[in-house]
Amino acid sequence: MDLGSYLIQMRAERGYSQRDLAEKSGVSPAEISRVESGKRQKPSPAVLRAIAETLVISYPFLMQLAGYIDDPEAGENSRETPETEAVFRNEQTGEIVDAAGGAREMLSRDPAWANMAFRASRELSDEDRKMIMVLANEYLNRKQGSP
Repeated sequence: MDLGSYLIQMRAERGYSQRDLAEKSGVSPAEISRVESGKRQKPSPAVLRAIAETLVISYPFLMQLAGYIDDPEAGENSRETPETEAVFRNEQTGEIVDAAGGAREMLSRDPAWANMAFRASRELSDEDRKMIMVLANEYLNRKQGSP
């Protein structure tokens, strides 16, 4: 899979238009279009990081698709797929942590919430999970915008 096709797929799965992705990531709509169309095959690492954080996908995998990283162990067919390598921002340090680290932190912080998230991921339909994600993102965005 090429970088542009992968980003189109991930953006569509999250229900974002190119403009939505541009606004949320801080990357220009023109640059999003160039990357997705293949006109920009090797966007800057900063652009890839912003897109990865916004779509909650693997930054290292995007770096590999763009040709910055040549690691056969991190490819699409490896044990950990891009979906399981999702990244999260550590609230205290601002650093990116892997999904397993984020899950461990969530479990240690609030086991009931971790269990609920796990159950939701297994038992709810795609539509229901998307609705919960939209609501949670709206709530988080409101909380971040408040003093």
